[in-house]
Amino acid sequence: MRCSKVVPCLLAILGMLGVTPVLAHAAPVVGAASYAGAVQTVPPLARVRVFDRANALQPQPVALTVEGLSVKVEVAQNQPCPVYGILMGDEEPSTAPPEQHCTVATLVAQAPGRPVFRQVIASLIVGDVGGMLGSLQVALYHLDKSAGPPQLLVSGYTMGAHCCTVSAIVGSNGAGQWVVAPLATQDGDGTPGVVDINHDGGRQFVLWDLRFNYVFAPYVWSVLPVVIDEYTQGSVRTVTTQPAYAAFLRAYFRRGFPSFRAPPPPDRKVVNGFLAAYVANSANLGQLRAGWTYMLHWYDRHADDQDTWCALDPTVQVRGVTGCPAAYVRKIAYPQKLALFLLKTGYITPAQCAAFGYDPAKIQARQTAIRTANTAHWRAAHPDQAMATDATRPKQGGMTQ
Repeated sequence: MRCSKVVPCLLAILGMLGVTPVLAHAAPVVGAASYAGAVQTVPPLARVRVFDRANALQPQPVALTVEGLSVKVEVAQNQPCPVYGILMGDEEPSTAPPEQHCTVATLVAQAPGRPVFRQVIASLIVGDVGGMLGSLQVALYHLDKSAGPPQLLVSGYTMGAHCCTVSAIVGSNGAGQWVVAPLATQDGDGTPGVVDINHDGGRQFVLWDLRFNYVFAPYVWSVLPVVIDEYTQGSVRTVTTQPAYAAFLRAYFRRGFPSFRAPPPPDRKVVNGFLAAYVANSANLGQLRAGWTYMLHWYDRHADDQDTWCALDPTVQVRGVTGCPAAYVRKIAYPQKLALFLLKTGYITPAQCAAFGYDPAKIQARQTAIRTANTAHWRAAHPDQAMATDATRPKQGGMTQ
C-alpha cells in the first residue's frame, strides 16, 4: 500500500460507504462520503474460488449454473504451458521453457441457444512448478442492461511485490457471440469491485490508472488517478469524464486531494508524483487550468529523476566512447514531461498541450535544430575524431517524452 495520507483517507471513505477494498496495493473501489446517495456495492450473483496459493487452497475444478448459464472451470495437471489465455494477453506470453509442464485452468460456459465457450484461462503456480497465477476466482454479474445471460468476471493474481490483479469479462456481444474483454491490470491481489455509482441500475468499475506508476516518483510515492469503466455488450469502455459521474469525481477529489489554495500534504516526500495525479484528476473534472496552475506553484524543480535528452548526435564518439557527453545532457523540465505524458495517456488534447507551451512537433523541431548545430560545431572543432558515417547513423528519436 502506498505510504501516504491519501490512501488512508480513501480507505476511511470506503469504510463509511460499506465498501471493502482489496488491500496490498490493490485496486479499491473508491467513493466519497459526501457523495449524494453514496456508492452502492453490487454483489455478484455467484462467486467461486478455484485456487488461492496464499491461503493453501489447491486448484480444484468447479461447476455451477446461474440463470441458465452453465459454468465450469476445469483444472488439468502436467499440461503444456499455455502461450495465451483469457488472463494472458499478447503482452504477457508464457515464458516457461518448452519442456516444462503446468497446471492449466480452462473456462467452459454454455448458455441456451448459444455455442459452447471454451478457452484456457492461464497456468497456475502450484508447488515448485512454474505458472502465471497464484490465485483464481470467477464471479457472475449482470454488467449491462441488455437482456441475456450473466457475464463472468475472471480474476487472478500474478504474485510479486507490486503486482498484479489481472481480470477479464467473458460475455456476449450484440450478435450473441462470446467475447473476452480485458479489464485494466491493477496492483495487488483481489477481484475488481462492481458498483452502481448513481443508483440507476448501472454497473461500473472504479479503478486506478497504473500508467502513472514510476513515471514521476518511485512506486511507493506514485499517486494514481481514478478511472471509471463500464461494460456493454462485449466491450469495456472508460467513462470517467461523462457528466453522469461528475458529482462522484468532485466528491472523490475533494476528499482525496487538498484544495487549490492549500499546499500539498506534508507526507508527499516526492511531490511531483502527487501533482501528476492531481492535474489528471483536474482535467477529468474540466478544471485543467486550475490544476495546472496549482502544479506550477508547488512542483519540485530540483527533483533528481528528471528525464533528459542529448543535444549532440548520438553517433559522435567523444574520446572513443559512444554516448552523450555530460556537457550536452539537457534535462526535461517537469511541466513539459507532465504535459506530454498527459497528452500521451489521453487526459489532455493536443490543443491543450500546445496552450501550455508544449507543442510536441515544435519541441522535436527545436531539439533537432539544437542537436544539429551542436554536432556541426563539435565536428568542426574535432576533425581528427572518428565519426559514424551517415549510412550507419541511427534515426533521431526526438523527444524523450
